[in-house]
Amino acid sequence: MTTRPSTGTKPGTGLTDSALRPADAAHIARIAVQAASLVPGVSVVRPAAVRLDERSVGLDLHLITWYGHSVPTIAETVRAVVADRVTARTGLSVAVVTVTVDDLLVPGVDSSGAGTAVPEDG
Repeated sequence: MTTRPSTGTKPGTGLTDSALRPADAAHIARIAVQAASLVPGVSVVRPAAVRLDERSVGLDLHLITWYGHSVPTIAETVRAVVADRVTARTGLSVAVVTVTVDDLLVPGVDSSGAGTAVPEDG
């Protein structure tokens, strides 16, 4: 997981890193990974960035999905599930969840990493 230092507001998100504490970011990343890994079709989840301020959070997640599942549906479901879970567990409003699908696994061809949720960059 990485946090991106900046001064001022992140373009397009309204979030700043001024109140970011590494322990908070790691906790939120774990919540997001756990929530995203519950979505059918998601094989691997990696948090790329957590941006915090006192009231809201922005998340960037990278996924590997299984062939046969709709990528747009998975991405939208992950956004909704992660936002709901993070809000419920932290009380923070979720400003944005950016989902990037890095790879597509084919059953019978790709079997490594199946069902794996990765809580840190790896």
